[in-house]
Amino acid sequence: MNLIDKNIKLLLKSINDKGFFHLLSANVLIQLFAFASQLFVAGILSPDDIGRIKIIQTYLSIFSIVAGMGFNASTLKICSENRTKKEKENYFNAALVFTLLSSITVYAIVFILNLLGIITKDSIIKVLIPIGLFPLITNSLFSLFTAFFQSQKKIKLFSTLTLINKILSIFLIIVFTYLLKIKGYFIAYNLSILTMVVMSFFLLKKEINFTFKLNKNLLKDHWAYAGSNTIAYIVSELTAYLDIILISFLVTDIKQIGYYSFALTLTVALGIFPLTVQQISIPYISSNILNKKEFFTTFNKYNRILHVVVIVSLILFLMIMPLFISLVFQGKYDNSLTYLNFLAVGWSIRNMNHLKSGAIFGLGKIHYNAYAGLVNLIACIIVYPVLIYLFGLMGAAYASIISGIVFYVSFTFYFHKTVNETF
Repeated sequence: MNLIDKNIKLLLKSINDKGFFHLLSANVLIQLFAFASQLFVAGILSPDDIGRIKIIQTYLSIFSIVAGMGFNASTLKICSENRTKKEKENYFNAALVFTLLSSITVYAIVFILNLLGIITKDSIIKVLIPIGLFPLITNSLFSLFTAFFQSQKKIKLFSTLTLINKILSIFLIIVFTYLLKIKGYFIAYNLSILTMVVMSFFLLKKEINFTFKLNKNLLKDHWAYAGSNTIAYIVSELTAYLDIILISFLVTDIKQIGYYSFALTLTVALGIFPLTVQQISIPYISSNILNKKEFFTTFNKYNRILHVVVIVSLILFLMIMPLFISLVFQGKYDNSLTYLNFLAVGWSIRNMNHLKSGAIFGLGKIHYNAYAGLVNLIACIIVYPVLIYLFGLMGAAYASIISGIVFYVSFTFYFHKTVNETF
């Protein structure tokens, strides 16, 4: 018994030294503050505006992947490997130039498409898109900066920056939404992310000499990871937000979209622990890919914990959340509860894949993440329209469970394929 206690203490000390608990506590605080702010915003705004925010956020999430072109992921992978300080500096600077070029280009294209009325027919969304999607540039830069800190295993700094960014964003969103309604929401988000970009820039200046030169020779090395990662994330985000994209075109009742969007937003809380496990594991998997025993020991240990926590979190969520929402909003968002249970189950199944996708990334088989996501996307393209046609918005909620199952099976298959090819 004493030996077991000693081993547990050593395990806890090891993961604490790596910054796991610091990152976990940061993620918990982020989600708590984010959840509280969403409740506050939902109380101020109408369900219609909540639906509009979700639609714009969906476009932001998808276009952000193209804007960043995966250079944050390639930087995380390349700079976490055993390279000299100068090599890491050169690779980072190359990624910075590529990110600036790609993000500005994508924003310009989206801006023009919006003027032409191609992105949306809703007049309010059309007015908000220029400011709502400006983070395509700033968020791409912040993701690149934090990826470099993460690659250097500066988990505490990485989690602190992430925490400050979210808390600042939440604080500004509450204030500006109260004063300026839906427009204030997007003004606040832009101010917070711009502040973090400036802060990260000055922190990086202590470690890196910035050189804004287009180094085409390094593009090939970056693109070996960035290209596959971009495709993987585009597929993943399209799958994750396919329901919002489809219902924004297929469902005309913006209020019902708002109820659905609010329920979908609440499920974000279910991803706190899975995201933390993935963020902490990638640099260590990348630097230990030749050590088969350590890889399997680490992965199996955390994967078991991950599954248990996801299941327990789901049970607690389903027991507490419906009652909580009814009491807090006194019936205003009771229509959201119709969708909540199904969305929570579907997203919980998806959350069980975080460690597998992180391991696939860390082992350098990033294209398998794209393949797994593509399988799920094809399934979703078939299932979502059919169920939405048959059951309306409830069909989208039903489809999230089918999507989660396909997602789990496909990632499990490609994870084992990755391991078999690596070791």
